[in-house]
Amino acid sequence: MESYSNSSPSKKEPICHPVSTCPTSLLDVFLKVNEKFFLCRFSDILKRRGILPDTQSGFREDFRLQTRVLLFFEQVSSLMANSSPVATIFVDFKAAFDQLWFEGCIGKLKQLGIPKDYLRWIDTWLTGRRAYIEIAGKKSRWFNILKGCPQGSIFSPTLFITYHSDMGDFLGFCMSHFFADDLAAVLAGSIGMKFSSQCLDLERKLQLFFENLEFYSILTSQPINYAKTEGIWFARAIGPPKIDISAGENKIRWTNNLKYLGYWITPKLGFGTFTNKSMLKIRQRIGMINRIRIAGPTSPTLRKALFHSFVLPLFTWIFPLFPLFTDKQQQGLN
Repeated sequence: MESYSNSSPSKKEPICHPVSTCPTSLLDVFLKVNEKFFLCRFSDILKRRGILPDTQSGFREDFRLQTRVLLFFEQVSSLMANSSPVATIFVDFKAAFDQLWFEGCIGKLKQLGIPKDYLRWIDTWLTGRRAYIEIAGKKSRWFNILKGCPQGSIFSPTLFITYHSDMGDFLGFCMSHFFADDLAAVLAGSIGMKFSSQCLDLERKLQLFFENLEFYSILTSQPINYAKTEGIWFARAIGPPKIDISAGENKIRWTNNLKYLGYWITPKLGFGTFTNKSMLKIRQRIGMINRIRIAGPTSPTLRKALFHSFVLPLFTWIFPLFPLFTDKQQQGLN
């Protein structure tokens, strides 16, 4: 199968390394319709056979992002209530969709019991793709694409999460939360021990976590982007323990603020940072609508459409966490 693609920077910088570019396939309408038909049947098999774990919420029907976030907060809160040191590692996989291993994917799908006809379709869909690079009108020679899902395809995300559906089995001693290619692993010190002993136990678990994660990464040919892999310590009263964790030659960075699935997370598990940033955006966008009204004649219908497009989604994003806010934070939003 031959397809055209544009390589655009995955970062905002105008000039970046070729590794930081992301190819987007320009598939024709017929191929997209064909993929949609196959995706419906493939998703039905995954659902009926229970192949995808409940810890994966990305690109699945009846699994919402907000539900995954609420489960994450509930789990961390329950562990903090036990006065145990809690650490969460947010893993970033390097060019996740572009690193899919063809032979490994087909082999794993076969082990999962996917029918042979489906395997043949997926193998044909993945292999035989070619590409060339064009810069300023100059084209390179054609070369074969030996790994990676076609970017821009509606089937690629489902195939990716199916290929990595067993990742949680390799990380069985921690609590994993998946959303597409995002992984948040929650680990805590054992209960019934002194705090110093709990910290030592947690350090051992963290080191074991990265060893198993690195083993899975090598086994599935899915590299980890350690530059963007970060951790947060959670504690109610006691400060974070001084623990340095390294994965090979890569030292894990600990942070006090991190944005996870659109929500800001802090060590005390408070929502002040999230509410303040959200209210700032709301005021800025309402001010933008008011400036448009002052600048010239506008209709109420236009202002209502602008409000529904730019302001209401922010309130919708806040709503799932509203019951967890303090009384002062709730009053500030009213």
